[in-house]
Amino acid sequence: METWFWILGWSLSILTITGNGFIIFLVYSKRQLRTKTNAFIVSLAVADFCVGLSAVPSMFFCEIATGCDSQSVEISLIKCLFAFASVMNLCSLVLDRYIAVVMPLKYLTFMKRRRIVQMISLSWAIPVGFVMVFEIIWVILKLSYLFPIFIWIGMICFEFLPSAMLIFCFTSMLCVVCKHDRAARTLAKQLRFNHRVLFKSQEMSAVKVMAIVISLFLVCYGLFMRCSFKLIFHDHKTCNDHEYKIPVLVLNSAVNPIAYAFYKRDIKKEIQRVFKKR
Repeated sequence: METWFWILGWSLSILTITGNGFIIFLVYSKRQLRTKTNAFIVSLAVADFCVGLSAVPSMFFCEIATGCDSQSVEISLIKCLFAFASVMNLCSLVLDRYIAVVMPLKYLTFMKRRRIVQMISLSWAIPVGFVMVFEIIWVILKLSYLFPIFIWIGMICFEFLPSAMLIFCFTSMLCVVCKHDRAARTLAKQLRFNHRVLFKSQEMSAVKVMAIVISLFLVCYGLFMRCSFKLIFHDHKTCNDHEYKIPVLVLNSAVNPIAYAFYKRDIKKEIQRVFKKR
């Protein structure tokens, strides 16, 4: 790998580790932040923290310190595990916000503590199970003829379906928020209020956070879907672009805590309090 890759990769990794580590610490230390939604945010932050801790550092110490192959199956599986966990946790977070915005009454009865634990557990169990089965079949049993099948399963479960689900949830949330906003403005005109109406601002904040996080996710995993198609059709040469994909993967994990800090009200307020005390 070239020098620019290590500089960019380490910079993004440090940003990812610091940002997500701070979010984890903040929610853990502030009782008022221990909400249903923030449980999903912490789980996603843990996955993103692990992405920052494993993606570039594992390659660096493998190439520079020990001289092993940084593109080996074992190293790739570690990166895939946390990347897939990040994908599944993001889907759980967006699904939580989708139900809260689109079906607020159902949210109160559906999203109980037990349900949240189940969703977060699945978000980790699915990628761990996939990687373990892949390791057994590919590394231990060496059943190479099953490789294309696993690539298809991985692409569908962790790239295609999550992308489709995130787009659907975001567009549905946006339609609901816009509909509420139009209704509020119409009501304000009928009542002849002269001030600006701020209706369901919490919903709009949720949509803004989701817009940033989902947009970057689609850009990042668009590159990985392209690579998956290349691998399926045995075009390995055009997929050897790790120096571009790895920084984008880490950037995807680095942006999430920044989005929470600027657009999620409760976290933003606590961050402001922390820095004001200093």
